[in-house]
This record gives sequence, structure tokens and C-alpha cells, in this order.
Amino acid sequence: MGLIQHQVEEAGIPTISIGNAADRMGHIRPPRALLVKFPRGSMLGEPGNAARHRRVILDALNALSEMT
Repeated sequence: MGLIQHQVEEAGIPTISIGNAADRMGHIRPPRALLVKFPRGSMLGEPGNAARHRRVILDALNALSEMT
């Protein structure tokens, strides 16, 4: 995904990854990333918790607007 993000960024479109493992993000090196403390496979939080999912997505969009 990181390689795709770099290509999209070169086209002028900002991107952000949501991940839960800093070491993996360090290897992938996406242009921008939001680290979360949820288990693997649940990057937006526990299944069925729409409010938390929405909050994580809004946090990611907010971070995207602030990161350069």
C-alpha cells in the first residue's frame, strides 16, 4: 500500500494510512500514517462500534489536513 500511496501523492493527492504496528509502518514508510491501538484486523476499533469507527476516520482526516 505504501508504494501506491507514494504514486498517488506524486499525482498531488494526499493520502494517509491507518495502522497498529509502528515497526511495520517504519518498513512500509507511507507518506502519512495514523497509528491506532486496536488489534490487528480491527483498525477502526471493535466490530459494530460505528461511533468509534467514525471517530477514527474523522481523526485520520483531521491528521491528514494537518500533516505536510
